[in-house]
Amino acid sequence: MREIVLEARAVTRTYGTGTGATHALRGVDVEIEQGRFTAIIGASGCGKSTLLQTLGGLDAPTSGKVLLEGQDLYALPDAALARLRRTRLGFVFQAFHLLPEYTVRDNILLPLLLDKREPDEEYLALLTRQLGLTALLQRQPTQLSGGQQQRLCIARALAVKPEVLLMDEPTSALDPGSTMKVEELMSELKKNYTVVIVTHNMQQAARISDRTAFFLLGELVEVGPTNQIFSTPRDKRTEDYISGRFG
Repeated sequence: MREIVLEARAVTRTYGTGTGATHALRGVDVEIEQGRFTAIIGASGCGKSTLLQTLGGLDAPTSGKVLLEGQDLYALPDAALARLRRTRLGFVFQAFHLLPEYTVRDNILLPLLLDKREPDEEYLALLTRQLGLTALLQRQPTQLSGGQQQRLCIARALAVKPEVLLMDEPTSALDPGSTMKVEELMSELKKNYTVVIVTHNMQQAARISDRTAFFLLGELVEVGPTNQIFSTPRDKRTEDYISGRFG
C-alpha cells in the first residue's frame, strides 16, 4: 500500500440555499496515493472540477476535510493556505492563464517570483528540456501553438517542485496531434510525480492513468485500478457510463 499524500474525508460542497441549492459534492471520500496517476471521470457538471479545486485548496468544502500529508488545508489561515498552494501544489487548468507580456521563461518562474524564491537553474534547464521548451524560452506565449502553451503551463506548475500536480481537462482545447503529445508528456510525468487529472475523455483516462474515480451527480461512485474500472466495474452505474448507456 502506497502512502496517501492527499485525501478528502466526507467532503460536501453546496452552492446556494434552500430549494435553489446545488449539491456539487455529496460526502466524498477519496485517497490520492503518492506516485500514482489518478483520473477523475464523469459527465459534465457532475462535480469533477469542484472536487479538484477543493483538493487543491481553491474552494473550501461546506463540510468535511481535505488533508495534504495529514495537514487539514482549510484549518490554515488564508495566508498560510495561499503559500501552501504556491509551494506544494501545482495546477494546470483548461484556460492557460499565461501573461502575454512576459517571456516563456518568466511565465515558468512566476510562482517562484511570487514566493520570493530563487530559481534552481539546473532543475529549470532539465524541466524545459523535458517539456521541449528550451528553444522557446525568450518567446512570448502568443507566439506559441496551443500544445506548446499547455506544455508551458505544465512547466510553470512543476517549477515549484509540487507534491501533487492537479490538472483540469488539460487537453480539452487542443487538436488531436497536440493532445497526443501532451498525453505522452503526462505518461512521463507519472514516473516522478503524483498526478490527478479531471477528464471527460474516458479513452484518455484509460490510456494514461493508474487509478480511475467515477463521479455521478456529486457522488464518488467507484474508484480503483484503471484496468478494473474499465473492464469489471463493481457498480452498475459505472458500467452503464463506460458502456455509453447514459452520460
